[in-house]
Amino acid sequence: MEIEQIPRDELRIVPLIKRHELASFNSKNDDLNEFLKNDALKDQEEMINKTYLSFWKKSFVGYFSILADTIEVHAIDENDGIQDYPYHKYPSIKIARLAVDRRFERKGIGGFLILAAIGLAMSVSEIIGCRYVTVDSKPESISFYEKVGFKIVEKYKCSEFPKMYLDLYPIVSMMQPKESLEEFEK
Repeated sequence: MEIEQIPRDELRIVPLIKRHELASFNSKNDDLNEFLKNDALKDQEEMINKTYLSFWKKSFVGYFSILADTIEVHAIDENDGIQDYPYHKYPSIKIARLAVDRRFERKGIGGFLILAAIGLAMSVSEIIGCRYVTVDSKPESISFYEKVGFKIVEKYKCSEFPKMYLDLYPIVSMMQPKESLEEFEK
């Protein structure tokens, strides 16, 4: 019986550690497979990025890597920027890699991974300034990121890996409780 969508509450995310068995992972992209198997742990140990694995039951179904980044102020749409921002770049978190094992494609795992990465970026923004999430998208993945709210940077839209960004501010603003003294004024 083929499972159409894997319920998100059945997926879990864990940081990559040495004892994880990575050999069985096989996405459609050889570069993403090679990065995971040959570079992810080394880059993590050298504090270049942090890789997170996703599991469903006992199956390794996908991963993403994130790292610190910046995005040029002029690359952001005017409505997404900060008026009179005094610096040339905004702080951001980059989704450097994201892949789903080919056996589990089109089951909602990619969407889960992107939301997990955004959630981590939002956690980071509680500790240090981090307004945006960026990604250098593969052209075939642009619509995937757009569905979640990422916007393409016009300057890079014709590049091999077009840069995209997501403004976290509106998301965080919507999640904030509304402060009111109404209850105390009664």
